[in-house]
Amino acid sequence: MKYDFTSIIDRHGKDAIAVDGLVPGGHGPQPPKEGFDIIPMWVADMNFPTVPTITQAIAQRIQHPFFGYFATSDDYYNAIIHWQEQRNGVTGLTKECIGYENGVLGGVISALNVLCSKGDNVLLHSPTYIGFTGCLTNNGYHIVHSPLVKDEAGIYRMDFADMEKKIVENNIHATVFCSPPHPLRPGVGALGAGKGHGAVSKARRHGRLRRDLVRHHSGGPQAHSHAVHLRRRPPAHRGPVRPL
Repeated sequence: MKYDFTSIIDRHGKDAIAVDGLVPGGHGPQPPKEGFDIIPMWVADMNFPTVPTITQAIAQRIQHPFFGYFATSDDYYNAIIHWQEQRNGVTGLTKECIGYENGVLGGVISALNVLCSKGDNVLLHSPTYIGFTGCLTNNGYHIVHSPLVKDEAGIYRMDFADMEKKIVENNIHATVFCSPPHPLRPGVGALGAGKGHGAVSKARRHGRLRRDLVRHHSGGPQAHSHAVHLRRRPPAHRGPVRPL
């Protein structure tokens, strides 16, 4: 379908912190000086209008004036299964393999509650997405940072030696990967790309690693995050997820 990527739409007053969050002492950066325009590049928010078919479907649904409790439908699961097959070549995916979460950060905490115990150390790369910082600390996890490093081409990459050192020294059983790294997306390499790819396997000398899914789209259809945890782990305490 033909789509409009060029129209400039005023988003002020429409629940958009990308433009309305730029206030002194607010959540975002300081507003620009008088006479300068706001360029909302500080937050992961697409500054393009939503595809018309989506807004049309929402408008059609709200004509029915009841919004009660719901269960995920077969259409919901089939849409995910079809998307994974078409985009990623995944076959044999069933709805029993798909979990429902009200947001990415809740999904991250749900995964950590299975893989870890409250009070555990969790490895994150820095600079770190503020959402990860808030949801992990609010739910009783301690963050250990491994700074991203800039290579000779000016690309930020993971420091595998530092990661291995911190995993061992801090008895870490889980890490959260975000690819591309947020908030460094304009100048980063893909997760595991380039020199050092496969170095995560080095940690297997300290315990067997397995990848578990927590998808996090932070910049496009191939952006995702996932947890890696040590299989040699005692049963975790599955406590409630507290809001941010």
